[in-house]
Amino acid sequence: MQYFMTTSIAILGDSSTEILNNLARPRQLEYTHNPSLRLVNIQIKHVMCILIKNMYLKVLGELEKGLCEKNKLALWAPNFCCIMILCICAEMVQTSTDLRIVNSLNEMAKPSTRGLDANSKSPSRDESIEACRKIDDLPIASAMNTFHLVYKTCKPSKHGSRKERSFNFVCNGLDAVAKLKLGRDVEEFVDMIRNIVAKHRK
Repeated sequence: MQYFMTTSIAILGDSSTEILNNLARPRQLEYTHNPSLRLVNIQIKHVMCILIKNMYLKVLGELEKGLCEKNKLALWAPNFCCIMILCICAEMVQTSTDLRIVNSLNEMAKPSTRGLDANSKSPSRDESIEACRKIDDLPIASAMNTFHLVYKTCKPSKHGSRKERSFNFVCNGLDAVAKLKLGRDVEEFVDMIRNIVAKHRK
C-alpha cells in the first residue's frame, strides 16, 4: 500500500472512462474526453489512503491485544515483527520530515540576498532535528519499552529478584525456542536474527 502511494499511475485507453465511472466526480468540474490524470491519481490514492488508515487501525489493535496477552509466548514473533515495522515506518517519517523542513528552509532563504528567512534568521535544521528526536523519544521508545516490559527481553540485574527472568530468544538461543515448542517457523526466524547479529557484531 505504501509503495502504491509513492508511484504515479498510468491510465491508458478506455480504462480512464471505466475508472471515472467508479470515482466521485467533483461537481464544479466537467470531465472532457481527456480527464486530468493527475486528478484521477489523487482520487484513487484518496481511496487507498482510507484503506491504509483502516489497515493501521487493525494492525495496532491486534498488536495491543497481543501485548496484553503476556502468557502467550507464541505471539512473541509476530509482535516483534510488527514493532520492528512500526519503527521502520517512524524512521521513514523522520527522513521525510527532515527533507520537507530542509526544503522549506531553502525556499525561505531564496528571497533574501543575505541568505536569511522572513524572520531575519539564518536557515537552521534545528527544527527537523527536534522533530526527529521527538519521534525517537515518544512512539519508538514507547513501542520498544512496551515490548521489553511484556517479554522481559532485558537481562535481569545481579541484584534482582529470583523470579525475575529474561525472555530473550535472540540471546538465549535456539534451545530456548525448542524447549518452549513454539514451532519450526519461530526457530528459523530466531536463527535468521542471530545470524544477522553475528554478521554485524563488530
